[in-house]
Amino acid sequence: MTRKLHGILADLIKHNESIQKIYQLVFNAIFRFVGFFIAKDENLVLLSSYGGKQYSDSPRILFEAMKKDVRFAGLRYVWAFEFPDKIEVDGAEKVRMDSMSYFLCALKAKVWITNVNIERGLHFKRAHTIYLNTWHGTGPKKGGNAVPGRNDYDFSQVDILCVDGKYMRDVMLQYFGACEKGLLYSGRPREDELFRFQESDRKRIRDTLGIPEDKKIILYMPTWREYGNQELKYDYWRSNLADSFVVLMRSHHFADPLRGGHEKDDFWYDVSAYPSVNELYWIADILISDYSSAFFDYGLLEKPMICYAYDYDHYAKEYGLFMDLQKEFPSGIKKSEQEVVAEIHAIADDYSGMSRLCRQYCRRYVNHHGDATEQCLNRLDVLLRKSHRRR
Repeated sequence: MTRKLHGILADLIKHNESIQKIYQLVFNAIFRFVGFFIAKDENLVLLSSYGGKQYSDSPRILFEAMKKDVRFAGLRYVWAFEFPDKIEVDGAEKVRMDSMSYFLCALKAKVWITNVNIERGLHFKRAHTIYLNTWHGTGPKKGGNAVPGRNDYDFSQVDILCVDGKYMRDVMLQYFGACEKGLLYSGRPREDELFRFQESDRKRIRDTLGIPEDKKIILYMPTWREYGNQELKYDYWRSNLADSFVVLMRSHHFADPLRGGHEKDDFWYDVSAYPSVNELYWIADILISDYSSAFFDYGLLEKPMICYAYDYDHYAKEYGLFMDLQKEFPSGIKKSEQEVVAEIHAIADDYSGMSRLCRQYCRRYVNHHGDATEQCLNRLDVLLRKSHRRR
């Protein structure tokens, strides 16, 4: 009941501008006032990933790197989770997301690290705090204050904000209220691993999942829809593809797993709970998605992709897109499963040609050299040193 009520309140705050304003006015005032009486902790680092839902993504990469880096020796780490008792973290304390303890920790902390937000739609960051936000993806769908009903994003006080090119720079400045001086043109730390995989990893990962050596791999990763995802015609896919392919299905972290009675067999593999999406990218021969940032992660590997957007007209109208996928995406969008299957066979016939088209598409939007973690920590170290000199 508490979780359900929290979800209802969060949805109202996100999509009702009047409630947003009341929420911000009241709680901004409360936390700024409380901040006058809270002692600063110069060694405290607060981290969260996807609003406390996971121990994952770029914040986890940075946390694990910082623990090994002598420049950050002596720091104390606190991770925020919706359900702290369900997640184990080595080398950190835990706090419940959105609890009073969480907000008090945020007021004390010297460093904030997240891939979404720390202030939960509020604005109470204290002058001594260094805020590092990696964000969680580059994609075609609208985000931030470009989303209808949203006017609560303000990244003007983010000290380090990861972007991967002009596209995300413009999005962050225009729709998230970011400042140019805070932008770090690094890409995201979670993507560094994609540049370090070896061919030996391919066999290891395939063996872990039990995928036959003679089968090509299709990775299907639909984005989250409030109205639910379309059920696939499983037998149609099997009858047309099973001789040469297997399909790995990975649901969005907000959505229910894509089961349909096919948790795992010799063609369908539900990999929603697989711990490393990067490993799935590495072994996949083709990615199928729709409006997801997965395109620009997987695209760094320069392999073929298919945009299966059966609800394109509705989605573009209701949620909005920053780019016209019908015109820009290689081979356009596919609105039916028949079109998707036909495109899979076309890719198999000209794999290098489709790889080239997808490479060209991604390079227009993203740029990444595999050293985002190093760049983030170097910038953080500089800011910490400056802060210590001012004390």
